[in-house]
Amino acid sequence: MKETGRALLLIAILMFLSLFEVGTIYSASSGNKLPSEMIKEALKNKRPFVIDFYADWCPPCRAMAPIIEKLEKKYKGKVEVIRVNVDLSQNRSIVIKYKVVSIPTFVFIDSEGKISNIVIGYREKEVMENEFRKLLQKQDKSSK
Repeated sequence: MKETGRALLLIAILMFLSLFEVGTIYSASSGNKLPSEMIKEALKNKRPFVIDFYADWCPPCRAMAPIIEKLEKKYKGKVEVIRVNVDLSQNRSIVIKYKVVSIPTFVFIDSEGKISNIVIGYREKEVMENEFRKLLQKQDKSSK
């Protein structure tokens, strides 16, 4: 019985640490600005961006984190990624505005402020990169 309790405690600690690690990665890359401020700024500056709706406890969200991070680095300065933790009360209005009912959800917004596409759930890197490219192609066409 004691061994079972220890094993459960160890599993709980490992789960907590893995959640903390994802949360730390996400919050560190977003800086000090609230997602709502980042969205307003991106719309004002007419930059294409992706809103990544996630939760720390969500396994598909955790699986998507490294994919999105790689794409964020690759498209830095071209497409901004704005992460929105759906569990935080200050983000509730954004979640409602974009009608997010499942996570992860990725809302792709073009330089005109219009939703280009919405991707829900886990997707391979190639699929997500294609969506980033589409945003840039749309921006190139509208700037001509």
